[in-house]
Amino acid sequence: PWLVLSPILGFLFLKDSEAFRRSALAMLPRGRIRWRGDEFFQDVNSTLAAYIRAQLTACLLIGAISSLGFALIGLPSPLVLGIMSGMLEFVPLVGPLTVAILAVLLALLHSGWVMALVVLAFLGVMRLVQDYMFYPRIIGVGIHLHPLAVILAILAGAEIAGVAGIFLAIPVIAIITVTYRNWLEHRGSETIAEVFEAAVVEAEAKAEQRVRPTTTTTPSDMERARPDLLTGELKLPKIN
Repeated sequence: PWLVLSPILGFLFLKDSEAFRRSALAMLPRGRIRWRGDEFFQDVNSTLAAYIRAQLTACLLIGAISSLGFALIGLPSPLVLGIMSGMLEFVPLVGPLTVAILAVLLALLHSGWVMALVVLAFLGVMRLVQDYMFYPRIIGVGIHLHPLAVILAILAGAEIAGVAGIFLAIPVIAIITVTYRNWLEHRGSETIAEVFEAAVVEAEAKAEQRVRPTTTTTPSDMERARPDLLTGELKLPKIN
């Protein structure tokens, strides 16, 4: 069902994206938070657009390599098969598998087992090079992710949700990255380490605000700071 629903949902989001954005912004309080929300939606839009452009680039690359490879091998209608390879590259796993089955069957009917094995070897090598070298770099440059992060995201998506996970892994990790960056900007920090450091410094500052007894502490000072010591309750002081 995800193979059918994903294009439909994508079309609806693209068609009504401006209405969704305005509705979401209307739910945020006016001022800095709404401004930050608008910046967030613009960043998400730019990132997803970059992902689509990178995906189109990968499809064109696969189409060109497939057409050239099929022509060199001697398959009939290599251009048609190459165009089909590029178009079906949008559909993860199912698209390349469909092209492989069609190409191998065509080679088997055209010239026998030898050409079929050559086609299968060519598609296997191309798939490995594309999936682990070209595609992570193309997508990573488009959405500013390290190629290793792209590979790990796809593998994690495949384990969690199968074909749908492969299809949605990169957009999801891109949106998470944009969300993290906007959250840091909202806090005025550059890295998550600075967020933790600020929390530690704040906690230490609060701890230092505790009143400690000195040689000049009077009974009235002690009564205001630690009345439990005078009543005999001996409660632990509250740290705000």
